This record gives sequence, C-alpha cells and structure tokens, in this order.
Amino acid sequence: MNIAYNLKNPKKAFKKILLLFENFFLKKKYDIALFEQKQNQIFNKLNFDRKSGLRNIIEIKKKINFPDREMSSEHEIIFSAISSKKKINRILEIGTFDGWNSYLLSNLFPSSEITTVDLDEKDKNFSLFYNREDKLDLFLKDRDHVLEKCKNVIFKKINSINLINSKEKYDLIWIDGAHGYPIVTIDIVNALNLVERDGIILCDDVFIERQINEDDMYSSVATFETLKIFEKQKIIKSFLFYKRLSKEFNCNPKTRQHIALVKIND
Repeated sequence: MNIAYNLKNPKKAFKKILLLFENFFLKKKYDIALFEQKQNQIFNKLNFDRKSGLRNIIEIKKKINFPDREMSSEHEIIFSAISSKKKINRILEIGTFDGWNSYLLSNLFPSSEITTVDLDEKDKNFSLFYNREDKLDLFLKDRDHVLEKCKNVIFKKINSINLINSKEKYDLIWIDGAHGYPIVTIDIVNALNLVERDGIILCDDVFIERQINEDDMYSSVATFETLKIFEKQKIIKSFLFYKRLSKEFNCNPKTRQHIALVKIND
C-alpha cells in the first residue's frame, strides 16, 4: 500500500485492510469447480462451448508463441468460442494497448478485417494511461513490432470518441479503453451504432460494485450501469462472464470483474 496516500485517506485505508481480511477467509472456502461450472453454463446459454474454446485458444497461443501475460483472461476463450460458431467479417477493437490482443484476434479470425484504435502517442493522456511515461519509446517500439506481425489488422491513432462520425459496420466489437465515465459510456453508445444487428459487443473489466479506489481508467461501475440503462429500455440484452476464475481474482463479489457480452434486441 502507498503509505502517503493512506495517511491522507484513512477511511479508504481502513476499508482496504478489512478487504484483505475478508479475502483471506473467502479464498479458503472458494470452490473454483463451482464457478467453472457456472461459467460453462453462461457459455452454453449463448450456444458457445467453453471447453472447446479453451482447447482451441491453447493450441493457437502455442502455435504463435503467444507470451504468458497478466492480461490474459476468459475474454480469450470467449473470442475463441465465437470464432468457431459465428462468421465474423469485420472486427473493431477499442484500446490497442501493446498490440498482443490484436495479434491474437488476427490469428483467431484470419479471414476477418480487424481495426484497432488507440490514442495518438502525442495525446497528453496516452502517456498517463497504463503508466507509460518512463518507457514510452520502448513501449511504442514493442507495440508496433507486434502489430507488424498482424496481416489483417488496421491500426488507427484516434480518440475512440471520434468513432461517433464513423459509418462503418462491424460484426464484433471489443471495448477495452478507458473504463470510467464518460468515455466508456460514449464507447458503448458508439458501438451500438457501429455493430451489425446480429453482431456482438464485448466489454472488458466490468465491475458490479464500486471500488475503494474507483477511477476513470481501470476501476469503475460505468460499464455495468450504462448497460443496465440500455437493458431497462429493452434496447439490448447483456450477459456477464467471470473475467477470471482463480480465487485471487474471483473470490470476493465486491472486487470481482466480469466481461459483458451485448446483443441488440430484435
């Protein structure tokens, strides 16, 4: 914990300590088999096969020498399951980051046209997000090297807000940019206009409960609240997957992250 920050925010610091104790006991009784069963049921409800998707993604990652990354999660299995069940012609990825997810998509969907967008490095927010300030040049070099390996990926340096002017249509949209208000809400609204009627929108890092250190980039309920409003108006139907199944990430409902799958209602 950051000592200086906690001294200035004693209430939040106390909540963090309570959370540590809470997680300690929740981890002891966490049943991963139960949550894996629940996750499989969500896949089945959407006519996806998680076990087959998992086998496929393991094979592809091994084939392309995909690195073992902290950012790997159930979203990769979801992509894999979609690739075997649905014809995807065009994909939009909001939030390129280091390019590795774009590379994975390009191998899962080799016949698809993939567009990935991220802020221009000249944008003042670019170096602030993901703590890029210190090693910006190296980050850009590594990202560009990964993207160069993608034969079917178009990389655009734009603020995702500007997608409001786009007339393109996509079969699959992955929203993984800023996760707080107002950006993620704008990304979701834009995605609803850009997705085909029978297309799929996926949203990463969905929190159901407010976090102790809620922020505009990583930890926010903005995605969940925005989707619930659209769902209440019967514009969409959303489904929540667990982002990760390990007890370290999934034991506590208060801090549990999800991935939302969104479909437009007929």
